[in-house]
Amino acid sequence: MEYDDYTHSLVDRQPSCQYTMNLHMILMTDFYVVPDGVTHTLIKHTFISGNILVPYDPQHVLSTQLQKHKYTVTTNEDPNNLLDPIWWVSMREKKYDWVVCSTMGLKDYSEYIMEYGMSIATNGIALLDRLSFLEPVFKRRTFLLKNKLSNMVVLSPRPKFRAVGSTKDSVTACWFVFQKPDKWMDGTMISYAVNWENIGALPELPT
Repeated sequence: MEYDDYTHSLVDRQPSCQYTMNLHMILMTDFYVVPDGVTHTLIKHTFISGNILVPYDPQHVLSTQLQKHKYTVTTNEDPNNLLDPIWWVSMREKKYDWVVCSTMGLKDYSEYIMEYGMSIATNGIALLDRLSFLEPVFKRRTFLLKNKLSNMVVLSPRPKFRAVGSTKDSVTACWFVFQKPDKWMDGTMISYAVNWENIGALPELPT
């Protein structure tokens, strides 16, 4: 608490917990980036189609990459929306086919993206995270048990997600695709995106 000479009263100049958490997440998402080839592997190895909601992408990195592949993409930049059920309901009314997001570095916010994202999407959700995402820890246990994992796309070599420095991520990253039960009845398809960073050009059409 500090004394304010203008109002002649004590004021709390400490940032709120919510503000601190939002600022921390913004800094973390600036720290983690999505290499272009990583998005290409999702499209190559899965059946993502239709219109897509990217629930948090402040730098529009993932969204821009999806748009390059001719997807219709809606992007949210405000971390407060992730915590707001009313915002998610408004997104559900728009009937997005897929929710796609990198949850690298999002910590507690990833739970909202998982649960609400799967709830509002018509077909399912695709999440980019570390392979340890499959560990049924308390925050993910219910989600993993009740939703159908249709695809895993394992990235090799390990991508460089860090925007600062040259260190690659210390663990393997993977796309996890969950589909609604009426959309996918089979087991989990596991693909290995080997040398994913070498994106070859498409062959030219014959004349």
